[in-house]
Formats: sequence, C-alpha cells, structure tokens
Amino acid sequence: MRASAGDEHVSGAETIVVGDGSGDTEDEVASVAESMVERALNHPRGDPDDVTVTVERLSRPLRRVEALPVVTVDVDDADEGRRVAQELLARAGVEDDIQTCGFDVIEGDTARRGAALIDATDGSRLDPKPARGVRATHIGTSDACRDALEALITEHGVTAAETVQEAVVLATAIAHAPGTRAELCWSDDPDYDAGYVATPAAYYRFPALKPESATEGGRAIFVASDEPVDEVIDCLEAQPVLVDGVSGGRKVNSDALFGDSGVI
Repeated sequence: MRASAGDEHVSGAETIVVGDGSGDTEDEVASVAESMVERALNHPRGDPDDVTVTVERLSRPLRRVEALPVVTVDVDDADEGRRVAQELLARAGVEDDIQTCGFDVIEGDTARRGAALIDATDGSRLDPKPARGVRATHIGTSDACRDALEALITEHGVTAAETVQEAVVLATAIAHAPGTRAELCWSDDPDYDAGYVATPAAYYRFPALKPESATEGGRAIFVASDEPVDEVIDCLEAQPVLVDGVSGGRKVNSDALFGDSGVI
C-alpha cells in the first residue's frame, strides 16, 4: 500500500500472505488489503489524496529467515542516541565521514520514497535514481513470528509494539541482502522520535534518534563496495522474504552496550 497527498508520501505498508491450503487465501488477502486502506486513511501525517493497494502473486521462491535479535538501548535524548548509533555504525565498518553521508541524506530529502544506498567505503550513492531511492519490497512475516516479536518488544517497555515489529521485519530482510554492512533509519512521523541501527548481528532501537516532532526521516543502507550493485538492488526490490522466527533480544543502558571485545 502506498498513500500520498499531492507529491508528498504519506504512508506505506506491505506484507506477504502465505496460503495454508485451506482455500481461504483470497479472503485473507482481501482482509489485509482492507486493513491497509484503513491505516492509510488514519495516518498522523494527514489525509491522503491517493491510496493505491497492489496485490501481486509471488513469482520467485520465498526465502524464510529468522528475525534479528531486538536490542532496545536506553538513551536520555536524541543526542545520546546519535552518539551510540554512530559507534554501532563504526563497529559495523562504516567510518565517521561515511556515516555523515547517511545522516545528511535522511535529513535532507523528505520526498524520497525508498532508501538511500550508500557505498560503505567512499560514501557515494549507489542507487541509480537518488530522488527515488531503493525500495525494499516483497517482505512479510508469519502470524506467529509477528505475535512473538510484539510480545518481546512490549517486554522492553515499548508502547508502539506493532510499529517496531514492522521495522524489525524490514530491517531483517535488508540485513540479509548481499553486502549489507548496516542500516540507519528513523521515521518521518512527527509523533515518533525513535529510530534504529541494524546490522547483520542485531536490530538496535533507540527511543530517541531525531529532534522532537521533526518531519524529516528515511533510511540509509551502507553496502560493501565489492558487491555488484545490480544484485544488491534486485535482492532488495524483488526477492520475497518471510521473517519466520524470533532470535530473542534484550534491553540495555547505552553505557553497558559496548565491551572490550565489541558490542555486548
């Protein structure tokens, strides 16, 4: 589902409906589509002028993966959140000047619908249409995994468990794309100041990662320079991924996140 107002993106969502052999798949697809329209019409960014729901039969084999471990990092404010996020990015192989490229592109282009794909070595943009970005699509989760993730996230004291669950699923799919070093993301929703860094090791959530009530948001994916860009983009945009398992997680203070041997 994609919803827009004029030229501005308002909201988006997707999932994968897996048939169980009972013959009710079409009814479930219709129910999911209806819920997505309702979501679009009740988004805090405002009323959309256009809502498009696309139903597509998968043409590639479905890849099943386990969700990244969910680590909730307690921080006092967005400044502390960014300091810890930068340390995580550095330990994932993204140097300070390359990190700056990611922060700048998220804060500077609110019209881009997809993620900015950034070379983790030199900071150059790898997506062929920077104004559009790269949209990670064909991603979903099983009902059991969704419920388990939401329960885990709620245990961390997070009230927006559904929102975080969706972010974990998307970040997991991105982390499994070839060459992904790390992902940096926060929402453009003015009522939601949280954000995350995801690496192939874990999903690190920060209750604050952007200035309060800011409307600039997006995602940057840092990719190893030796990966063929076409293959990376094809995997992100076309490979169906179902997140179907939970890896656990924990809640930590920011000063307890790092040890002498790396991230704890």
